Amino acid sequence: MDADIALGAVGAGASRLTGLYTKFAQKHGMTYGTIQVYYALKLNRPVTQKQICELYEIPKQTVNGVIRQLRCDGYITLSASGEDRREKEITLTQSGEAHVDSTLNPFFELNEMVLKRVGTDALKRLSQGLAMLGDALELEMELKEINSKWNYGGNE
Repeated sequence: MDADIALGAVGAGASRLTGLYTKFAQKHGMTYGTIQVYYALKLNRPVTQKQICELYEIPKQTVNGVIRQLRCDGYITLSASGEDRREKEITLTQSGEAHVDSTLNPFFELNEMVLKRVGTDALKRLSQGLAMLGDALELEMELKEINSKWNYGGNE
């Protein structure tokens, strides 16, 4: 299969999933970015804004807006990170746990139904394949940047 066709199909599939989750989020009065931040807070503890941005490829502005609102509502606490004191680790408070759980419940239910339909093994393989593809794409982009920066590639 031609690389452009294969990767185009993966891109289309990823875009479709994002679009479907976006519609589902909107039906529940939220944005897709908010759902991603909530997932990150629920599944990765503790976590920093930078880590959320990198993990989900979300713009810093989106993450910051959601975190700011959660902090105003008393749903999170911020503490200095052990690794980098400038970074703040985000932790859900008890009321934040309850809020995120109740907010994400429709998404968790949807995911359970999808898991039953598709199967654990198929989702595991898909997840592994996407991780491998993402790593390869990231590496090739870095190599291309290095090569163009140092003018490698025959244009000397």
